[in-house]
Amino acid sequence: MRLTLYTDYSIRALVYLGQNPGRRVAIQEIADTHGISQSHLVKVVNRLSNNGIILARRGRSGGGGTCGHGA
Repeated sequence: MRLTLYTDYSIRALVYLGQNPGRRVAIQEIADTHGISQSHLVKVVNRLSNNGIILARRGRSGGGGTCGHGA
């Protein structure tokens, strides 16, 4: 099966967040772990957040985390 790069990044971000429950994870941390572009990952995380798949907060105390409901 072939996935788009966008889908690949989405899955990587979701897996990483799922492996780190209960804490906020910076986009840079995910990007560094997977060796992917932070600017591309920002777009992915923004869409995941806008669709209610993850909770994301911008700023100094920001980061991403998984929602209480989910797969």
